[in-house]
Amino acid sequence: MRNYYVFFLFILFGTKALTQIDANSVMGIPSASNDTEMNGITGANEGSMIYNVSQKNIYIFDGTNWVSVNKEKNTVGDIKYSSQTSDHSGWYLLNGRATSTLSTNAQSNATSLGFTSNLPNAEDRVLKHPTTGESIGDTGGQASTTLTRANLPNVNFTGTTSTNGNHRHTVGRRIGTDQVRHNSDANRTFFNQGGTTNTSTTGNHNHTVTVSTGGSNQPFQRYQPYLVFNTFIYLGL
Repeated sequence: MRNYYVFFLFILFGTKALTQIDANSVMGIPSASNDTEMNGITGANEGSMIYNVSQKNIYIFDGTNWVSVNKEKNTVGDIKYSSQTSDHSGWYLLNGRATSTLSTNAQSNATSLGFTSNLPNAEDRVLKHPTTGESIGDTGGQASTTLTRANLPNVNFTGTTSTNGNHRHTVGRRIGTDQVRHNSDANRTFFNQGGTTNTSTTGNHNHTVTVSTGGSNQPFQRYQPYLVFNTFIYLGL
């Protein structure tokens, strides 16, 4: 019975001791107020740890970058879409800005990816895998297109009217041939007082036809149905 009593006292006071741990006795690690302060640390050894207050997260130095311990490790150059609108946790908005505006570490990583002057600008663009001759960061394509005749099938718009224009006109006097004086005179042709006669029928002719396209040279969009998000690249902290 005594043994049970001793065991009960041990549990009671042991639990009480655990609930009364002094806050100052809890082991802590160095902290940095924000990314700038953390990235400003020089000479850190690989495996060093620090708590980033602004990120509410612990980071480990991998020899080059500070990497979050409770998130999937990101690799420099990774691309993601996000509803966030500004740089965060080593992710930088692809908005075409000069790399000289980035932190020292991010600028170095951007240069290693080939972005020596500016980050790519993802505005109004979708991503594609490069084909032969293309490099990472190249741009191409158009958001809208204006068709020219070269874009249309090879059709010639010409027109020719028929020659069905042969006709004659009726004159309101009959033409007759008579001798005015006597039989020795030559015959004279003149209009008699009554009757009708016709002109010749040499009236065939052609017309020129002009075909109007009716177009107004307006471009049209070539977007597929889309959903808008911001594009980020991981350049490290």
